[in-house]
Amino acid sequence: ITEYIVFGMMVVMTAIIILQIIFRFFFTALSWSEEVTRFLLVWSSLLGAAIGFKRGSHITVTLLVSKFPPKTLKTLKFSAYILEAIFFYIVVVYGVSLMRVQASQTSAALLISMSYVYAIYPIGGIIIFIHLISNILELFYKEVSEEA
Repeated sequence: ITEYIVFGMMVVMTAIIILQIIFRFFFTALSWSEEVTRFLLVWSSLLGAAIGFKRGSHITVTLLVSKFPPKTLKTLKFSAYILEAIFFYIVVVYGVSLMRVQASQTSAALLISMSYVYAIYPIGGIIIFIHLISNILELFYKEVSEEA
């Protein structure tokens, strides 16, 4: 679902930028276009990070990790997942706090509450947290299925 949302955001951003170029060249510039594309870029970037997290496609250093035995490797992965869960819990909590602080501010061109823009932090954190739970369950499921 997240991939489709990010894809849709990228399509909308591209369309708005093309419209902005046409309007700036032939008519009067669209005053809201830069703000919309900026907000969509932030949202699509952070949702894209959640997609990358799920796929395990973020940069990793495996030189030392690959030398551990499988049982130790699973313990290390579980420990890393717990640390990541703590981090993303903090992201969600502070993201909600940031949304509350920014609720009274409005964006310059769209005049929408900035809490909508900052909502990506708790939303992205929750999505990654769900992926973390999936990864932890997968780690233990593989361990149980390998023993059987």
